[in-house]
Amino acid sequence: MQFIRFICAVFLLLAFLLPVRLCHAGPIDAFNKARQQYDLLLASQNKQLYRDNWERVINRFEDFSERYSTHSKAPAAVYLAGKASQRLYGISQKRSDIVSSIAFYRRLASKYPSSNLADDGLVLAAGAVEKHQKQHAKAYLLYQEAVERYPEGDMIRLAEQGVRRLASYAPAKKVLSASSPVEKPSSAVSGKRLLNAIRHWASPEYTRIVLELNGSVVFRTGSLPGDAAKGTAPRIYIDLQGAGIASGINQRTVVKEGMLRQVRVGTQKNNSTRVVLDLAMAAEYKAFALKGPDRIVIDMGTTKQAVLAANPTEIRSPPAAGDPIAKVLDQTPEDRQPQVRLPEGGSNRLRRIVVDAGHGGKDPGAIGSGGTKEKDVTLAMALKLAKRLKQEFGCQVVLTRDKDVYLALEERTALANRVGADLFISIHANASRNRSVRGVETYYLNFSKNDKAAAVAARENGTSLKQVGDLEMILFDLMANSKINESSRLAAEIQSSLVNSLGRHYSQIKDHGVRQGPFYVLLGATMPSVLVETAFISNKTEESRLKSSKFQGRAADAIVAGVKKFAKASRMVATK
Repeated sequence: MQFIRFICAVFLLLAFLLPVRLCHAGPIDAFNKARQQYDLLLASQNKQLYRDNWERVINRFEDFSERYSTHSKAPAAVYLAGKASQRLYGISQKRSDIVSSIAFYRRLASKYPSSNLADDGLVLAAGAVEKHQKQHAKAYLLYQEAVERYPEGDMIRLAEQGVRRLASYAPAKKVLSASSPVEKPSSAVSGKRLLNAIRHWASPEYTRIVLELNGSVVFRTGSLPGDAAKGTAPRIYIDLQGAGIASGINQRTVVKEGMLRQVRVGTQKNNSTRVVLDLAMAAEYKAFALKGPDRIVIDMGTTKQAVLAANPTEIRSPPAAGDPIAKVLDQTPEDRQPQVRLPEGGSNRLRRIVVDAGHGGKDPGAIGSGGTKEKDVTLAMALKLAKRLKQEFGCQVVLTRDKDVYLALEERTALANRVGADLFISIHANASRNRSVRGVETYYLNFSKNDKAAAVAARENGTSLKQVGDLEMILFDLMANSKINESSRLAAEIQSSLVNSLGRHYSQIKDHGVRQGPFYVLLGATMPSVLVETAFISNKTEESRLKSSKFQGRAADAIVAGVKKFAKASRMVATK
């Protein structure tokens, strides 16, 4: 009898303790599984064309936020449910999807006002209301709420821009103070702004246009379809608010290159400048602003996606035979998400590689204590790498620069896109305030909250850490169609090869691993792309190595070996 009582007591104790333990581990595990399912969906274009895949992800985030409403990850779950709903709307064009997205964003701001994502919720809700629902007065109030509630938040710039842009829709009873951003422009847009130059790079399926300015401006974009009967071409326009036109800018420039036919520039009645891009065909496009110097980048590309069914509430696609990620997901039970690297489809063979020597010309990059300039060692290493890649693969290798000249960061990936490169490798030398730091690390494009990664990106971008944070807002939308999985695998192979190869010849080759960062030089690349920090020029020993032709050659050989492993795994070269 005593034994039975003992057993019952043990069971009661376990019944009391076990749920506590599960609740402690459960939320994180549930959130990670939901996030992983979302990441896998973003990696598969075919999977994105099925509504139930999106709804499954959205429901998981929503269930998490309701079940663990007080957990630290709850705001992020609501935020991601909103983003997923907004992406679904981009495919379905179903009104209820954007309504759901706005509801999630507003719930985030109202239910978690102290979260660092609350201001994101207000601004994203305002943007969706403005763009998709055309309710400008409502959008104005949401932007204004973000300005008033979160003046120190990282969305303040976008919120203030929204307030200024929609000031004419402000309710009449709303009295703004003298210090309101609507009446008093911020220092970022004070003074006369000018459009100083227009540059472009083009290929049959990709075109990049850069508008150079003498300061930051608020801008908006739009597109208009062509009409063959009226003889009008498809066009994209960019309105630069409060900006004028510098002398020397032609009002009309005939291009006839790639998708671009001509560029027209003119002033508007509302004290703004409009740039019109006349196209040979309709194109998908993205526009974003960059700093140092201030410019607006417009990337355009042709689309070769599956045709959607006529019913906008349904999403259909062809069989996923060519989508390895979709195949993996189809064969994996829902409760067992894959924990392995997912294969990506590659080109039939490795035909063309672009090698980018970091910095150059007026931009010396980091400078070592002995006076060694990053731009010099990266050029020397890039020349050696190009020669070895040609020898190993028999493919074409294009250098972004083969001498000491300055190239804007966006010009480098534009070149790679224009020539249809299969890989893009940017060579750099690292730097740290702590001169004892040494080692190798390799980056691929992603938005990263890692302080060290953000610091490296800020140095290579020539921006402040705050500006890197602004860039992350751009990256989330660009990531869905990027070669993110292939880039991560290329980075892993190069990093491993560098550490192992250099470690056989030099002491203390520290492996800093593969990292993700928001690098301008990788932004917009349509092929697997990486940034390699070969050594720390700020470290006296590694500065000496970087100047050595032997070290440069060994580093180049190691990168080639890493590329070879990646190419074989991706079936871009024949295996022996």
